[in-house]
Amino acid sequence: MGLTGCLLAQEAPAPLTGEAIYAEHCASCHGKHGEGNPDEVDEPLQGERALPSLARYIDRKMPEDKPEILNAEESQRVAEFIYRAFYSDEARAKNTPPPKPAFARLTNRQFRESVADLLGSFGQAAQPGEGRGLKAQYFDSDGMNKKARKALEREDRELAFDFGEGPPAEGMKADQYSVAWDGSLLAPATGWYEFKLVTPNGARLYLNGDQQEGDGNFRDDSGAKRQPALIDAWVNSGAEVRESKARVFLLGGRSYPFRLDYFKYQDKRGMVRLEWKAPRGEWEVLRAPYLSPSRAVRIAVVSTDFPADDASEGYERGTGISKDWHEATTTAAIEVANQVLSRLPFLSKTKDEDPERPAKLKAFIATFAERAFRRPLTDEMQQLYVEHPFADGIAPEQAVKRAVILILKSPRFLYPELGKEKDDYTVASRLALGAWDSLPDQPLLDAAKNAQLHTQEQVKAQAQRMIADPRAKAKANAFFQRWLKLDADSDLLRKDEKEYPGFDAALVADLRRSLELFVEQVVWSEKSDYRELIQADYLLFNDRLAKFYDVPMPEGGGFQPVKFDPAQRAGVLTHPYLLARLAHPDSTSPIHRGVFVTRNVLGGILKPPPEAIAFENHKFDPKMTMREKVAEMTRNANCMTCHETINPLGFTLENFDAVGRYRTTEGDRPIDPEADYHTLEGETLRLKGPRDLANHAVESDGARRGFIRQLLQYELKQNPAVYGYDTVTKLDATFTASGHQIRQLLVEINALTARHGIASPDQASR
Repeated sequence: MGLTGCLLAQEAPAPLTGEAIYAEHCASCHGKHGEGNPDEVDEPLQGERALPSLARYIDRKMPEDKPEILNAEESQRVAEFIYRAFYSDEARAKNTPPPKPAFARLTNRQFRESVADLLGSFGQAAQPGEGRGLKAQYFDSDGMNKKARKALEREDRELAFDFGEGPPAEGMKADQYSVAWDGSLLAPATGWYEFKLVTPNGARLYLNGDQQEGDGNFRDDSGAKRQPALIDAWVNSGAEVRESKARVFLLGGRSYPFRLDYFKYQDKRGMVRLEWKAPRGEWEVLRAPYLSPSRAVRIAVVSTDFPADDASEGYERGTGISKDWHEATTTAAIEVANQVLSRLPFLSKTKDEDPERPAKLKAFIATFAERAFRRPLTDEMQQLYVEHPFADGIAPEQAVKRAVILILKSPRFLYPELGKEKDDYTVASRLALGAWDSLPDQPLLDAAKNAQLHTQEQVKAQAQRMIADPRAKAKANAFFQRWLKLDADSDLLRKDEKEYPGFDAALVADLRRSLELFVEQVVWSEKSDYRELIQADYLLFNDRLAKFYDVPMPEGGGFQPVKFDPAQRAGVLTHPYLLARLAHPDSTSPIHRGVFVTRNVLGGILKPPPEAIAFENHKFDPKMTMREKVAEMTRNANCMTCHETINPLGFTLENFDAVGRYRTTEGDRPIDPEADYHTLEGETLRLKGPRDLANHAVESDGARRGFIRQLLQYELKQNPAVYGYDTVTKLDATFTASGHQIRQLLVEINALTARHGIASPDQASR
């Protein structure tokens, strides 16, 4: 090399370090330390991508206005700096302490569940029975005379009977008879239920009352008279078939005392049918599996309307406090106080003529307050919530009402983490809210009282017990309702009748139930395997669904497993309900499907689009495939920032039409479901269809951890980072070791976090 060459070589600048590149090209938007800039990118520079994926993203997309400024080597260097400086979990743990838990009130669901269990704790508990139908007793009688001859006793699976002009069973009279159906109603979701009783004869429907032991009749708490019926159609007016309706609010996942009394007397025709409409459902005959012959106990239900909880983080949190919320809690407290007064002899175990009644009512309120506040009362609390309402001159019933309202409006009830004391009672409260969205039960309170929630082993044992409770199942089922968009209005599933004849409201209701049953069967089975949820090659179909989707009719009646070609179906990803929900009325929607898979299944994070662009099918050449239309619509560089992730995932599901039927052609064009997908781990996968997508979802660390993060957020109503930046990684390790058991994951989530921020006794003494 000559002198000139040597001089030029010496003068060539050294390559910029990753830190220098960041300072020059990134810090103005993302902040000097990745903290964000309110005027540019206000979120911290943190995420779920592995280093190779982050480097590739920067090389292709950053800086946003001029990505060509950096070459591949420079993108790699700045990615390494960002990842190690503040992007990764390790960097965050090194730089900043975990955020503090969000101080929160009870969510709407937690308020209702807590009240139900608070009042329920003063009675005898009952577990939901098997949903196989109702106990039915058939009588030869005048009206509902129980002294008449019982002709038949059996279990009936549904409440739809047309006896015509004959008797309901052999050996019975045709002109006069009665039937009593008794047991419990299993409510699948929280919300308003409608009931419709259809008969030309006489009938009464009783729901959620206190049943009198011995005869199963619904009576008031003193047992003196019948409780008013929800629907009273006892007096008929001739042979005309009448419809009687009622509406009632119920909490999902609970069983309610249920009874239907029916009689025929000298009428020409005997028939009775009870239909119901569950939340987001359609009218249908009430039948198993929502009916059980097992007894249930009355549930205290708060039907007051609350303003919606804050769901801006993707899960409901009790962080929003408003005038409307305060007014709603006051109305709800009054509603509960009135329920308490109407059942006071039953709840307090004292009668009006009892000379010790005032003292017993005061003791009842003291217990009521302790259970509501999740800990024993201090002397100050005893004076405020028990002694003061019972001041001289106040009638006992009025004192009880005042005390109940005062307790349910108290910050001690509404804000579970209020107070300086952080002890075993705090642990018990957290476990109950995490597993049940409710209050601690007596075993949990006893464990706190006896200092048996000090160690992780003790806490985990309680969590294991609690996850086996039906309340834990109800809460987890509510998570899957949201995760799979089952909580959406069924009107969103309306399809073009000409394009998809037969896809009606009844079919949609069956599809919804099919997906619910599939998830429940997988999650609550002995294996409880997350992989089966994603990779199963079967669906649960009944006759109507099998006919519409052109598969062999399942044997045995009702919903039964139907196996498919594994290349065509993969668990929830290809369930027709979800595919139809994520489609347009007259066509598929790779974008809706791709967004869902990215966020809900693969754990990705998508920014809101810079502008919303409606898909207008009529503006495209009708000869174009949907894939071609989406590619054309999103080819803009700004769009492709997100759509290079969204589109490939949506294209892998293009073999399914707008109602979830498998197809190989679109018009006269073959479907192309293959696409290259760039994973969070930095790999490029060639996905050839739903099976490849499902396999990636269960093999990807990012996808699995995304599921864990979503479940933790829903269970605990907190950011996982509150419990440490490595919390999700720790849970993933135990989740994988358990064989991907979802039930065990619920145990681990609640056990790992319950003692957060609480020193153990030996630490406290030091």
